[in-house]
Amino acid sequence: MKKYILNKILLSDKPSEGIYKLIETGEILNIIPEIMEIKGFNQHTPYHDKDVLDHTMAVLDSIKPKLNLRMAALLHDISKPECFTIDENGRGHFYGHHIKSAQRSVEILNRLGYNGEFIEDVRILIRYHYIKNISKKENGIRNFIEDVGIHRLDDMFELNIADIKGKSNSHNFDAVLDIKKKCEEFLKITIKKS
Repeated sequence: MKKYILNKILLSDKPSEGIYKLIETGEILNIIPEIMEIKGFNQHTPYHDKDVLDHTMAVLDSIKPKLNLRMAALLHDISKPECFTIDENGRGHFYGHHIKSAQRSVEILNRLGYNGEFIEDVRILIRYHYIKNISKKENGIRNFIEDVGIHRLDDMFELNIADIKGKSNSHNFDAVLDIKKKCEEFLKITIKKS
């Protein structure tokens, strides 16, 4: 039943409304209580004008209604509070949040009864959503494609663009589009060779 309710909300026209309603009624505690950890969590960074929850909801609403993508959007920053550090200038950092959030998503989705293939799909999208770490050299692009899987690349780029849209600064997609282009070029060369 919990999974059914969550799926219905995530596939709705504006999923943030349903998630906010679950929070307001306290029902979220019976489905994904971890969401309450990101509510009101100030990121202390000029890149974000929203707390982690409101950023997550902005990302969620920017994703097309595809369950794996929307689930990844919902959980992509779930471990930010546990990864939070603040530097001497008062600026927040979340080193490794993509790795911890991916691990935590597995725990949450297992608990809710999702199947292994779906869980792995969501885990990978979350794990590699932080493309700042991706090397644009040939080996880096090859490793990225192998880690993400060719069949997930479009979803990965959509999640990345939605993540940028959920931030406060000007929406510059150049880094994502550059990696996307390099992946396409690499795949064309690889297909020609085979």
